[in-house]
Amino acid sequence: MGRKERFVLSDIPIYIITVFIIIITLYPVIYVVSMSFSDPVHVLARDIYFLPKGFSLKAYQMIFKNDTVLRSFGNTIWYTIVGASVSVLLTATTAFSLSRKKFFLRKQLSFLMTLTMFVSGGLIPLYILVQKMHLYNTRWSIILPYIISAYNLIITRSFFESLPEEMAEAVKIDGGSEWTVMIKIFFPLSKPIISVLILFYGVGYWNSYFAPLIFLSNEKLQPIQLYLRSILITSEVRVAGMGMDAILMNEQMKYAVIVVACFPIMILYPFIQKYFEKGVLIGAVK
Repeated sequence: MGRKERFVLSDIPIYIITVFIIIITLYPVIYVVSMSFSDPVHVLARDIYFLPKGFSLKAYQMIFKNDTVLRSFGNTIWYTIVGASVSVLLTATTAFSLSRKKFFLRKQLSFLMTLTMFVSGGLIPLYILVQKMHLYNTRWSIILPYIISAYNLIITRSFFESLPEEMAEAVKIDGGSEWTVMIKIFFPLSKPIISVLILFYGVGYWNSYFAPLIFLSNEKLQPIQLYLRSILITSEVRVAGMGMDAILMNEQMKYAVIVVACFPIMILYPFIQKYFEKGVLIGAVK
């Protein structure tokens, strides 16, 4: 018989706090979604608090007919897929190398990687580096400077160190190399931490705002986040010279673009959630 959990009065404050946190976390999302589906008149009047008023899809119709939005959305997808794929691959292979006790530079390199979490080179040196490497106004300026996260590398290395060394020794007895150990033993057992890396890097590249703002002046390469910024600035600056219909539609489009920008990540998370907690906990034990 399984042990039955009993309700304890002392747990009530915990439940109350949890419900409160859930409410304050979900309400902004519900509010933005409701504004994006509401009639522009109600959006401008700011009289929507929970459910949409005067259901309307005009903002979404305009978004998906706008070539600039589609191009920016496509750029964001490219940065996310390519950036996350390269980052996960390099992080996993580097972490595997640092987890091997026979690697003579493992301590020194681990120390240098950890040091970057506390000491930054600064924005100006990074900008100069990007220019000198001829990456400015290229897609790779968003990926290469941030290709490996020190934190992600550390938790991945710790995860690999937690795997039984006996499996690697058995492979070597059969004539396998370190590459065989990594590809055929460690990587197949690393789905939890790989899923965490995909989530962390994917969300990071998808939400990337500062790097494109600094390194991309070409509008054809800019992600959806910079397009959203341009809409917000336009709504602040040009309202005086716009007609009422344009003002109403521009106001609703702000919320619709936010929903479109957030939707893919919100859809992805439930599919890898089962690996998330396990990967973080196992990887962070050491």
